[in-house]
Amino acid sequence: MIFFVTLIISFLFLEPNFYLEIQNKSNWRFHYNLEDIKELILYDNKIYCFAERGYFYLDLESNNIIKNTVDLNISGIDVIKALDYYGELVLIYSSGKIDFVRGNRVSSVDLAITENVKINHVTHKEKYIYVSSTEGVYVIDAENKLVKERYEYFYDPNDMANVSFLNFSKNKIYVISNEEIFFSDINSNHKDFRNWNKMSLFNDSIYGSFIKDDQLYFYNNNSIFSEIGVSVGTDVDGEIVMIKEMDNMIYKLFRRNQSMFLIVQDEFNDTTNLNIPQNLKVNNFDIYNNDMWLVGDAFSLYNVDENIFYSPSNFPVKSILKIYDEDNIIYTFSGGDKLSYYDQGIWEFENLNGFDSISSVTKNDLNTFYGSFSNGILDYNNFIFIDDKYPSSLLKKNSNSSDIVVTDIEYLQDMLWILNYGSNTPLVSRDINNNWQSYDIGVGFNYPLSLTFNGSETLWVIHDKNKLGGITLFNTSSKEKFNLTITENKLNSTNVNTIAIDQNDYVWIGSDEGLIYFTTSKFEGVKNYDNYLIPNNGERNIFQNIKINDILVDYSNKKWIATDQGIFVFNSESKTIESIKTDNSPLQSNNVLSIDMDKKGDLFILTDYGLISYKTYNELPNLDYSKLKIFPNPVDLDVDKNVKITGLVDNNIIHITNQSGRLIFSEIYKGGGFLWNLNDSKNMKVNSGIYYVFILSNDGSRELVEKIFIK
Repeated sequence: MIFFVTLIISFLFLEPNFYLEIQNKSNWRFHYNLEDIKELILYDNKIYCFAERGYFYLDLESNNIIKNTVDLNISGIDVIKALDYYGELVLIYSSGKIDFVRGNRVSSVDLAITENVKINHVTHKEKYIYVSSTEGVYVIDAENKLVKERYEYFYDPNDMANVSFLNFSKNKIYVISNEEIFFSDINSNHKDFRNWNKMSLFNDSIYGSFIKDDQLYFYNNNSIFSEIGVSVGTDVDGEIVMIKEMDNMIYKLFRRNQSMFLIVQDEFNDTTNLNIPQNLKVNNFDIYNNDMWLVGDAFSLYNVDENIFYSPSNFPVKSILKIYDEDNIIYTFSGGDKLSYYDQGIWEFENLNGFDSISSVTKNDLNTFYGSFSNGILDYNNFIFIDDKYPSSLLKKNSNSSDIVVTDIEYLQDMLWILNYGSNTPLVSRDINNNWQSYDIGVGFNYPLSLTFNGSETLWVIHDKNKLGGITLFNTSSKEKFNLTITENKLNSTNVNTIAIDQNDYVWIGSDEGLIYFTTSKFEGVKNYDNYLIPNNGERNIFQNIKINDILVDYSNKKWIATDQGIFVFNSESKTIESIKTDNSPLQSNNVLSIDMDKKGDLFILTDYGLISYKTYNELPNLDYSKLKIFPNPVDLDVDKNVKITGLVDNNIIHITNQSGRLIFSEIYKGGGFLWNLNDSKNMKVNSGIYYVFILSNDGSRELVEKIFIK
């Protein structure tokens, strides 16, 4: 059933113009955390720095920083290891895909691993690349770009090894699995478990290995042993983090009292301390052009010799757990006390200094308030924590913990409305004079997650689906409550994930079982409804048995529906459906968790792979046409797929005629931006020539806006 519905949505109702626009990579941007870098490599005189998602590189010739882009035809953005293999940049992804990049040419190999397999380490020797994983070792023939073989069992035929890393010394290969070391002759049949021997040197996991004077050594956080099991001491005053051999020198990174230190041991065993800022959280280091470079958390890239930090600008800090829209500004929360927000094309960040686990944000004319999953509410302007100890406060601790859990807040009708998760009276209000009220919204409904206000008198409250789930309506005027239930045909599922109210006052409800709607958002109207409605395209019910995670209503009243099968854009008036998926766009994952749109019409899409945005050009409607802009002009039919018209008002009647005055295209359009796909009313591409764009006023008179040259 799910496959059947997806097939219908994906292929029968797509608009060709939309498909072409989402294929345009210039409309897409990655928004990944590039502050926390895990891996680095020098390639083509550039230092590539890879985060958990996304990357940037420093061009050592120009000293310019280039952020991750959708223009490269590589397999993903989750690079966990990179190698320079005889002039090819080799990128290994957590998905098990491997790219070999040389110039603009990319060759790929797929290990075809399952989702539960984790890649731990990568190394190479001669023409082979060895990938260590939780299910053994994959051997890739890098010259012929194919998977040669896989070693799964070492010494014990009944125990598939979780391989941390491997290394080579003299004529032996060493494979490390947790506390054990397996070794075999380099020319043996390594698929045969009987050709492996075993030894144990540590009582704890082994961190890594290095070679000095043709001798292989293993280390953990406080010990170093040779390959024959002889302890050689650490000569560091602290906890070992990483040891590397580079240019016949041994570099040791260690931690002491939360600070990090890096020392180098030369061929005469003399040790020199390299001065690095002690507050750095270093993840990796390497030497390029005789300079020591470090990467790590919260600083991106650092040149030790020049004492210079390099970091790209305009990206959100930390890995994003949640996106939130307030006043058409996109906020991102990451679990700590840092947040980022996107306004007018720029990422800014705030540090709330100990107020962490941020859940929500709301504003009035004078102040900003933040909600937290553990700390209650922050009065931002005065930096005051509002919790259960605040004067007159009715906030209560979660019954299962000591946290003040606030899942959502909204400032409405001169009052701050609060969802106090885990309280017996979880809906709370506070006015500007610090008068508090709490409300019982139903027996057992103590775990609300989100608030949606209809603009007049009704709050729509979604409850945690892991508890009772469902929806409660609350009338802010009469203080009545009404719970929507399956038994009364007001819901198709209690596993509700999202609610959106459109410009026609229709309420759209997305759950694990699909999409339903009501034609009113008002308390009494819904209460008196016989049953919910199911969207229909004129032939059949749609969006059923699909997990819907989020719904956004844009400025043209289209519904952007985020699912675990991608995004569907539903025009409920024309009954058309458009699709955004990994196979027709730069989207990195079809599991779309949340979507929001800013005032410029940039759609922000949070997936399990991170945050990406798509430029729709449908901006917030203007009050008049003073900012109207039509571009490109002139238009090249061989290059340009669309003409963008921005600066529109809330309701527009657009006419396009040819030079002789014949009507070519007409559209009644809501929203601040419009894309004309250069087709006429018969859906045929227009010819070269001069065309005129008119905006019709309410009385039917025409005003010439601009002339377009099409060649």
